[in-house]
Amino acid sequence: MDFGFPGLRSAHCHGCSGFVIPVCESTMDLAWCLYGQGRFPEYAWVLADVQTRARGRQGRVWVSEPGSLAVTLRLPDTAAGLGPLLSMAIALPLVQAMADLNVLAAVKWPNDILVNDRKAGGILVEEKQGVVMAGIGMNIRNTPENSIDEKFFHLPAGCLSHSGVDLTLFDLWGCFLEKILDRLSALTADPAAVVREVNAVLAWKNDTVVLEHTGIRDGPAIVLGVDLQGRLEIRTTTGITHIHSGTIYPRVT
Repeated sequence: MDFGFPGLRSAHCHGCSGFVIPVCESTMDLAWCLYGQGRFPEYAWVLADVQTRARGRQGRVWVSEPGSLAVTLRLPDTAAGLGPLLSMAIALPLVQAMADLNVLAAVKWPNDILVNDRKAGGILVEEKQGVVMAGIGMNIRNTPENSIDEKFFHLPAGCLSHSGVDLTLFDLWGCFLEKILDRLSALTADPAAVVREVNAVLAWKNDTVVLEHTGIRDGPAIVLGVDLQGRLEIRTTTGITHIHSGTIYPRVT
């Protein structure tokens, strides 16, 4: 049964019920629709081969082509307690799953995953009246350019196939979901552990980066780490400060 969405079919992975669909506008939007129909309990998921209107942080375009993972997972309601740390808490199991595949990945504040200093994936968290969804995108075989906003300090796209990963979308999702199920409850209960683990795999820690759209201080800064409020701690020529939002790029030398 497609529940009104052509091509939608039921599936299961690691004991969690889910759905797969060849094409949809956005797995996030589809997940909210299924939730509204009462068909999307905690840890339900929906995976698409292609998204035609995917989105990322701050409404930016996320390009989702064939060969890229596009999935939305309903998180347990307790996950909302992590607040701004939640997207990074979701990134941690993904980074660990990739380590099991011999892929060295890093968390780029606030919600991206880098492989070989290239943006290979991203996480979008949405919460409505206590219900939390996490959209996960990961380039497997292609390296689409995701944002027209990344101009001068452009961060190129990356993909897992360049690191030797040769898995189907469903098999890679199985690796990710297994780690999420194993780790998320403990991470949700211990925000300090999230901070410690993120800082151990944080991209460009102790390096100079370029900040944009922070509302506080744009330009060069040294990354010091992430704090319990999910803010990025930086050092500039005027001292140490924390930023709530913005974009960071590697320094061009």
